Amino acid sequence: MRREALESRRAAFLGLVRVRGTASRGDLARETGLDKKTVSAVVEDLLAEGILSSAGLRDSTAGRRQELLALNGAHANCIGVDLGATHIIGLLADLCGRALDRVFFAIRPNLPAEIILDQMKSVARSLLASPKATSPVRSIGICVPGFVNPRTGTSLVAENIPGWRDVRLGELFHAEFGLPVRTDDASRSFGLAEQRMGAGRGHDNFLALDLGYGIGMAIVVHGRLYEGSGWKSGEIGHVVVDPRGEPCACGNRGCLETVASGRAIARRAAEGIRNGRSEVLSGLTHGNADSVTAQDVTLAAGMQDPFAVGLLREAGERIGLAIANAVNLLNPSAVVLGGGLVSSQPTLIEAIRETLPTHVMPGIRDEMELLVSGLGVDGSALGAVIAATDAVLEAAEPS
Repeated sequence: MRREALESRRAAFLGLVRVRGTASRGDLARETGLDKKTVSAVVEDLLAEGILSSAGLRDSTAGRRQELLALNGAHANCIGVDLGATHIIGLLADLCGRALDRVFFAIRPNLPAEIILDQMKSVARSLLASPKATSPVRSIGICVPGFVNPRTGTSLVAENIPGWRDVRLGELFHAEFGLPVRTDDASRSFGLAEQRMGAGRGHDNFLALDLGYGIGMAIVVHGRLYEGSGWKSGEIGHVVVDPRGEPCACGNRGCLETVASGRAIARRAAEGIRNGRSEVLSGLTHGNADSVTAQDVTLAAGMQDPFAVGLLREAGERIGLAIANAVNLLNPSAVVLGGGLVSSQPTLIEAIRETLPTHVMPGIRDEMELLVSGLGVDGSALGAVIAATDAVLEAAEPS
């Protein structure tokens, strides 16, 4: 068997097992159109190398029970590092994507690029030394906000990080740790996690909204993440909702992020504290308006503070309107809401649920589900882990 053909078949088998969770030799033969002899030969090699393992037996209509195959999680460990505006999250996981260890590192917005890079490397270094590892780390996945070229591993720009331009993250981390590195935009990483292990499973066409300090979106079309011609797709946070509105970091005015992101909610809450519009928020921050966060607003809304509830409802209405425009344009079967804002803000979600249907065309609205992510704040980091495990599987060479 020619080496190129063998590598292609191995990759196809591993990809199918990864997506399905378990598969029999018969499943692999049907899915690939290969004869059972060829399938068995490739599978035996993968079992011998420890990339696949037996996952028990399944009853068959033919009478003979079929052996199920699964990825062997202990074959390799991988690391995912997610850089957010206010945090760095690092995950150590096995080859099946099961988390083994986690590092959360809070950072201040607008730190210089050099300090952030050092902190990201420190998180990766900590996970590499984790006592919870079950096998050697074979690859690293990184996701960051802004524009990212995943082909070159370059972060082109991150507007909220001073001096962050054309940062060759792939090269820097490979030079530091000597491992393969996959790099992507944080919102696309979130979309990948939703597609593989979240609410997006079973949907070939869906949108995944990453609602946090900023607002991003992943677009999945026919089962593939849509990147755009220059890897800049999904910038729903920079849809202009008020041409005369507040200046945005991107250079425009009145972008969705200026009225509905975590940063915008905190800014408007600070104005409310200074103007005496919320005794609850003033008490939560001890009167220090500059220290208020979107999480404080969530807490105040939970205490039925009218001002906080109003901030979240208005943000949800603006987000719902922006999503409706995207839905009318792309006709997805599902929209997944995720990110730090969603995990703890029922008022925001309720406002989105109420607003979205009123602006989506009836024929499109009836074909779409609105779903809430269950991945929490680790969604993008999980996507980075998945990208890292893909690198291991794609690099698996025949012996």
